[in-house]
Amino acid sequence: MTELELRALAEMVADVLVERGIVGESPAPSSRVLDAAAVARHLGRERQWVYDHANELGAFRYGDGPRARLGFDARQVDRWMRDRQQNDPERAAQPRRRPLTEGTLIPYEGSGRGA
Repeated sequence: MTELELRALAEMVADVLVERGIVGESPAPSSRVLDAAAVARHLGRERQWVYDHANELGAFRYGDGPRARLGFDARQVDRWMRDRQQNDPERAAQPRRRPLTEGTLIPYEGSGRGA
């Protein structure tokens, strides 16, 4: 595993720990502003869905015109996502995956198990 892959894995684990409330978020020196496309990628949704739910996600407009661009505070989008996951009864009702046990592992050559 390369250092870059290891760092990416560590960041994913840290994100899961924060999402589950196991550890607190570190205070960010400034908020990061995202556009609708970045929010869509972050949430795994279509960009049109982001526009349709802009108020829920805490969008703000750059400028006063009718076609002013939308901006989203990354921390607020993350907060919306965490709240949604915690309050989603379907997600809570889904069975948790069982951890792998030694009995479920496939033996490989040289492992001392099997033939």
